[in-house]
Amino acid sequence: MSGLSGIVRKAERTQRDNPKHTYMKRYLIIGFSILSLNNSFCQKGMLQFRQEGEFKIVQFTDMHLQNSVSESVFELVKNIVDVEKPDLVVITGDICVQDTVDDLLLRLANRFAEKKIHWVSVFGNHDGENGPPRKTLSAIYRSLPYNLNSTTSGIKGETNFILPVAGKKGKHQALLYFFDSNAYNPLKDRVKGTYGWIDFSQIHWYRNQSAAFTKKNKGVPVPSLAFFHIPLPEYQMLWEEDSASCIGTKHEEVFCPMINSGLYASMLECGDIMGTFVGHDHVNDYIGIRDGIALAYGRFSGAKNTYGHLTPGARVIVLKEGKREFDTWIRERGGNILYSTQIHFNKEQAIKN
Repeated sequence: MSGLSGIVRKAERTQRDNPKHTYMKRYLIIGFSILSLNNSFCQKGMLQFRQEGEFKIVQFTDMHLQNSVSESVFELVKNIVDVEKPDLVVITGDICVQDTVDDLLLRLANRFAEKKIHWVSVFGNHDGENGPPRKTLSAIYRSLPYNLNSTTSGIKGETNFILPVAGKKGKHQALLYFFDSNAYNPLKDRVKGTYGWIDFSQIHWYRNQSAAFTKKNKGVPVPSLAFFHIPLPEYQMLWEEDSASCIGTKHEEVFCPMINSGLYASMLECGDIMGTFVGHDHVNDYIGIRDGIALAYGRFSGAKNTYGHLTPGARVIVLKEGKREFDTWIRERGGNILYSTQIHFNKEQAIKN
């Protein structure tokens, strides 16, 4: 790591000469430097169901990392990963909220590398708000140990990609879709609301990918999950129409975009998505089913530098090979398990706790 530190110091010494360009250059250099360190890891293999036919995901969200609170968040991550032993960690946005992110991100990635656990992250609205811009930050993510992020060119956003999960015979038994839900309303002069939405180009990409996987699977949609940061308007509709069937809590407004860009309708039409998993609203953690799709929040995973009174934790999701079903629960700091739920999509959809 001494070489990386030297590069950072050199960039800082020249910042007086051209602050703007050096600022961008600094993060590009760090990204490529970490990439060279990362080459020693053999972590790019295909994700696969376990022998017993399960695949476990831990979803962290809204860490809001800053130097002053990072240790408590890293401890939370370590403890939950140690207990749950996931096959994949998914972070649904808002990882860092300070200008300098390189050290924090590398320390976070090392928590997963130590256990040889792959991880991915989608962007939240605060990612890229401080520090490096989103495109540079995306490249840094991809360079980090055990990270499986990729990016799709030609569509809006930086964290749009798919990870297949293979079964015992190597066939894709599940798909994990990841979307950049973008940051803020790009049409403020015409449209109410603060937050952005998943763009038509991203939806078109999803529909094409879903159709291709379905065709390859002899016309049967592959059981899939989707992860992004900002909830869809359907999250609010679900609570308003059928809160009694939801499991978990809602302590704040659903801060979704005011524009419904049609992702949910496309998911219904494609027929593959079993559930969507988001963050953004720190004191909402409910899950419910609407029209055959489970809409779920994760559990806020941050510290005292941001709002929220819920005990920090994570959502755990367990996929079942060859089945349209999954189990899920909240694991809190300290070890408590809340809202253990079974989601089944067979002849009749069901949600049981």
